[in-house]
Amino acid sequence: MLPALLLLLIFLSPAFPEVIARINGREVTREEFLRAFEVYRKEVLHFNPGKPTPEDRRRFFFEYIKGILVEEVAGDMGVSVSEEEVSERLRRWGRKEADPVLRRLIRKELLLEKIADRLTRDLRVTEEEIKVYYLLNRREFYLPSQIKLLRVLAEDREKAKKAYRLLRKGGRLRPEEGIRIGKERWYSLHSLPRKVRRKLYPYRKGVVSRPIRLETGYLILKITDRRKAGFLPLSEVRDRVRRKLLNVKKEEVLKSWFREVLKGYRLELYPQRLE
Repeated sequence: MLPALLLLLIFLSPAFPEVIARINGREVTREEFLRAFEVYRKEVLHFNPGKPTPEDRRRFFFEYIKGILVEEVAGDMGVSVSEEEVSERLRRWGRKEADPVLRRLIRKELLLEKIADRLTRDLRVTEEEIKVYYLLNRREFYLPSQIKLLRVLAEDREKAKKAYRLLRKGGRLRPEEGIRIGKERWYSLHSLPRKVRRKLYPYRKGVVSRPIRLETGYLILKITDRRKAGFLPLSEVRDRVRRKLLNVKKEEVLKSWFREVLKGYRLELYPQRLE
């Protein structure tokens, strides 16, 4: 009789959401996390998005927990982000409206940026540090033949066709609803997927790819510049080296700060429940 009663209680008990983390008692459910992960994936620009791997979910899991902690700590530090600041970041992405989950992810990102600025505002990189890094890492500045790409992501086929025609004519594309424009970046030809290389052949300046279908919309690429293989001179990479060394120093400061933050919180993490 007892086993039958236990089975009845199990079937009649309410289904509790699966908890994947607790932060000072604040529970994070698997449903909450997967919803945030889905929104995050849709907003990331990829040449070939593919299906998310367990490692993708695991990495985002720790970033998501970090974001929650940042929200908690920011208030104590007197750091805040307004709705207008979130909207401004969205406008820079070519978006007017957004899922509430995306707005919260952006708010966490902005909070961390403000905290990082406050903690690292006095950091400096000397000219000597730049020269030493360049000399010891010169191979890092050898570049094969490269092309500079302008990346445009359109949410549907009609917007993609419109953007493609404008870029082919040499027109200047501006962000608008349903159109996201990425920063121009240099890419080695060999690093690009074969599908992309075919779309850009013969790799001349001004070539525009036909829209490439992705899970997140349609990707259009335009070659805005090209350069031959060779070593970049220090004069051309000085700012890049300075930023890299400064970022290393910033990361060290932020890691140290975050370790101190963690001491004030009781964390229970169950990343294995994401599988």
